[in-house]
Amino acid sequence: MKSIYKKIIYMILIGIMTQGLSARGELMRSLILPGWGELKMQENKRAKIFMRTDLAVIATYFLGKSFNGWYIDKYTAYGTLHANANMSGKNYAFIVNMSNYDSMEDYNHNMMIHHNSNYFDDIYEDPSYYWQWDSTENRINFNDMRESSLIAEKFAEFAVAGLIINRVASAIDVLYLKNSKSGIDLNASLIPQKNDGVSLNISFSIK
Repeated sequence: MKSIYKKIIYMILIGIMTQGLSARGELMRSLILPGWGELKMQENKRAKIFMRTDLAVIATYFLGKSFNGWYIDKYTAYGTLHANANMSGKNYAFIVNMSNYDSMEDYNHNMMIHHNSNYFDDIYEDPSYYWQWDSTENRINFNDMRESSLIAEKFAEFAVAGLIINRVASAIDVLYLKNSKSGIDLNASLIPQKNDGVSLNISFSIK
């Protein structure tokens, strides 16, 4: 996938080099704010699509971050109430272990049974890592909240990728619009490869 991103960047750079200063400015506008380049070219309908998409993706990012924080606060309070756990300053591995074991003793016992040469590094001896769930059901509820926080965080991460993709798409759209008027034919095609990969082929010609 990284090679595809590199080729997309190369395609944009080729487009920039084959355009005049005005077109380069429009390309940069679209890379900064999707639709801005189209708006400069008076392609208002296309500009609105990219701008509305960007607003929707930005909203998705902030919603994902908001829900992620909300679920973290929720499961932290829940773990304190139902497992008598102190999660302040603990790493995420501790949260995961709390999700999977009813108590610190259960976790340590499991580590000793399935121990390896460094199992002493995996057990908790510090009393500040103590937890004891008052019921398995509450532990499962805690785990559900933890997983929901991860899902929300993933939405935020996908939104960041969406912001990048939308800018690249807008820049390519500006290239397409300019090339269709200037007589420069710029083509890009995705070709399936072995091992579930794809390659991006780029070509351009001057008519």
